[in-house]
Amino acid sequence: MGFEITDGTGRGNAAGVDETGRLLVRSVTETIFQNASEEGEAYFIGSPIVTATTSGSETALLFIKNNEDEPLVLGNFFTIAESTASGSPNMFRVNWYRNPTSISNGTSVSALNQNFGSSDTLDADIEYGDGTGSSSFTGGQLSATLSFPIGTFNDFNANLVLEKGSSVGISITPPAGNTAMPVQFGTRSIKYVERY
Repeated sequence: MGFEITDGTGRGNAAGVDETGRLLVRSVTETIFQNASEEGEAYFIGSPIVTATTSGSETALLFIKNNEDEPLVLGNFFTIAESTASGSPNMFRVNWYRNPTSISNGTSVSALNQNFGSSDTLDADIEYGDGTGSSSFTGGQLSATLSFPIGTFNDFNANLVLEKGSSVGISITPPAGNTAMPVQFGTRSIKYVERY
């Protein structure tokens, strides 16, 4: 005779076993981002729509520095440049900088908790640039450059990890001849908390 696994909640349920000896279980699978949202540890970080007025020259758009004890995982990025006035070709460039120390002429913004029932906030320095070319990064190492079409919503996975004290800077370069390019950049992020 075998033994019986019973429900520890006092309901009197017993665990089932199939004919091959496997325990019958029911599970729910969710991504780490779904779980973080439920726990109040997922955040949207991004700039508002900023009008970039530079012509073929770089301007700093977004600065993020993690001050949390836990790592901040920037899971996916999105960016869109709605249009360009007089710019050609119809592409813009995005640069990522590793560990800049600050952004000049930046405006502070808070991360938005993706669980609207949570009062948790993210301890991070977040600033966006003004798009005029007067915003730039101090320090930092150029780590990646990608070009995107104007007028297209671009969403891609990154899984960039910011440990406590580390930062990332994102800049954009409109096409030559540009006088006005409305642009936005954002990331869906989680504070990574070890639970097990």
